[in-house]
Amino acid sequence: MHLNLTLRSLLPTFVPAGFVDVGHSVVRDANTGKNLVIVDSVQSISNHLEATLIAQPGQVIVGLEELPFVRLTITDPNGRSRTTSSLELPHRLASGWFCRAKELKNFQEELSQRILDEGIAAATFRYCPNSLLHGVFYSQLGGLNPNIAKTARLLTAEVVAYGGQSVSDGGVAKDPATVNGKEFDVEGHFPKREQDKEKSEKTIAKDNPASRVGLGYIPYRHQAFIAERIELAVYLAEGRISRLLVPDPAKEVLRLLARFKLSLMLAEPIDLRAHCIFQAETIPPELSDPDELMRQLAQALEHCRSQHLFADPLVTEFALTLEASKEKGKRAKAAATAGDEDGE
Repeated sequence: MHLNLTLRSLLPTFVPAGFVDVGHSVVRDANTGKNLVIVDSVQSISNHLEATLIAQPGQVIVGLEELPFVRLTITDPNGRSRTTSSLELPHRLASGWFCRAKELKNFQEELSQRILDEGIAAATFRYCPNSLLHGVFYSQLGGLNPNIAKTARLLTAEVVAYGGQSVSDGGVAKDPATVNGKEFDVEGHFPKREQDKEKSEKTIAKDNPASRVGLGYIPYRHQAFIAERIELAVYLAEGRISRLLVPDPAKEVLRLLARFKLSLMLAEPIDLRAHCIFQAETIPPELSDPDELMRQLAQALEHCRSQHLFADPLVTEFALTLEASKEKGKRAKAAATAGDEDGE
């Protein structure tokens, strides 16, 4: 499946993705000589597609109860818990949470052995078909040759603007109380936090102390874009899917899962980020009915389950309790020692 879908910006301008140390990615099209702007990267679109499956952290939407994935509950040193999963974490099933945490050693050994015995496609599909669809690299999993520890993404998509032109503007966010805080004692009203006390004085804006505590006028620069045409390009590597070392029912799940996620994303405005919202002008017939695709996907998932291609239970559950960092413990001990000395 290869699609090039024209998108319409729901705002007069849009703000493309910005990259650290690069800014917006703008290149000159070799054929037309016009600017080509990367509006949203392959990796980012993958995240948006995966988000269509999530009802809330660690839980899939109604109708996908037969979809296998790995769920993790993390409790921090203060007793606060949060849930996430292989559908949400960076690197998916290959996340360091699953492949390096010492508490999950048995799972890591089992996954490694299955990759060696069954192949990376079948082993990954067993625990999380979504991870196989978007590609994984088990760089954190021990005992694997790098040549067999990764599999490329099967579903690729990105948003590109053709004939893009930048529109620069800016302004000032006003504070009704003060311009720069020079008319009152900022330090007296807003004492330094503990983490600020450890910073060098060079990091503090001495000429405008209000800015350090989030007060005062804030000037900003803003760069948006307009374009002749904006396009969502999608490629599903069905040829590679057909050659995967998995049974045919598993291949059908991958094809349907890709189409289902695309149909959900196209069914409403594609809200990539603030000031970057689009609507597909036309939706291909094969992606126009999410309900029908869900029905077909549910049947395909049930077929795979009946052939024991999935983990049992479908959702592999883990829980981790994090200990306080050693550095934090050292600081607390040092503070207590200093307090004892002052008491003497």
